[in-house]
Amino acid sequence: MTLKLSDPALHVGIVTENGERMLDFYNRVFGLESVGEIPFPGLGVVHKLQCGNSQIKLLVLESPAQSHNPGGGFSSATGYRYLSFNIANIDAVVEACDKDCCQIVVAVKELRPGVKAAMVQDPDGNTIEFMQMD
Repeated sequence: MTLKLSDPALHVGIVTENGERMLDFYNRVFGLESVGEIPFPGLGVVHKLQCGNSQIKLLVLESPAQSHNPGGGFSSATGYRYLSFNIANIDAVVEACDKDCCQIVVAVKELRPGVKAAMVQDPDGNTIEFMQMD
């Protein structure tokens, strides 16, 4: 069987208890547009943030979660561990993350001629990779 996508975009869900700070980070620092909210009474509210053709769905929980992100960077545990963005302004984005007091896991560095990369953590400690290919 082959997966037949009805939507070629990828939608990613992030679960948080830190809604205000996470929304501020993804809206203000990343510049993602809020495009809707879906309340789930007894669970929380999903905030849809547009990212190109894709969406980041931020589920803000009403009650504390039973488990939390193990932290420790992208290679410290298995499973979905990081988001990756190909961008055209890596230096400015990493600088904005630094000014917002986000941990810079890997500073901007050239991996090979014409390719830069960096890794930061959002306010909940989720790892985000940035790649820029000139």
